[in-house]
Amino acid sequence: MKRWMLLPLAVLMLMPASLAAQEDASPTWWAVFTEQVPPADVMAFEEASAKALEAIKANAPADMVYYTQSGMETGYSYAIPMESMTDFMMMNEQWMGMINEIGWENWEAMSAKSDAMVEQRSMNFYVELPDQSYHPEGFVESMADKPARHYDWIYPKSGMEDELAEVMKEWVALYAEHGIDNGWTAYQAVSGDNLPMVVLITPTTTAAAYYVMSEEVDQILGEAGQEMMMKSMAMMRKFEHNDWMY
Repeated sequence: MKRWMLLPLAVLMLMPASLAAQEDASPTWWAVFTEQVPPADVMAFEEASAKALEAIKANAPADMVYYTQSGMETGYSYAIPMESMTDFMMMNEQWMGMINEIGWENWEAMSAKSDAMVEQRSMNFYVELPDQSYHPEGFVESMADKPARHYDWIYPKSGMEDELAEVMKEWVALYAEHGIDNGWTAYQAVSGDNLPMVVLITPTTTAAAYYVMSEEVDQILGEAGQEMMMKSMAMMRKFEHNDWMY
């Protein structure tokens, strides 16, 4: 994120047209910046990044919002919520103003230490899918007592995006019918590779706790859950999952 937030025009041109035209406060869009670091450099990268994050916290405007997350296989990500293109541009201006406060020479020196260890970077946009989400506690509301996140990446077969969306709504109804008190937030990827793709993010205390909870939910849903799973998998060309920490 240290480099990306100084966005050139070429990057801004990647902003989805639907976001640029959006004026409503809903649904929320997210810009997600990810850095991949070799396992051998993880400790050194985290140490170098910690100094930069301290400077950010000390100098960032109070209304500049972003979330950090990390995973051994998935790397380090910075997720920025926004309602419109205006929000994105404002956040970029805030970021540059913050670096002015820190001092460009100091900032470049801090960034150089961690940037040298990054082997790959990506930047993608996602939009929330409220009608395909089931989150009784809420995504942000659960962060205090559930700092981990389980991620499911769903890749629909070509031409089956609408059918999968309807099945996701059926999952929401099934969870609600059984009063399940753990849920997920669904996001549609609108840029990046290997599209179409939907991401489900489930808050949890630890990765192990997620899998215990998942088995308990399977028991509660019974045959209805098994049938829904078979129906869902038939619409996917690929499925992946992983766990991240905030």
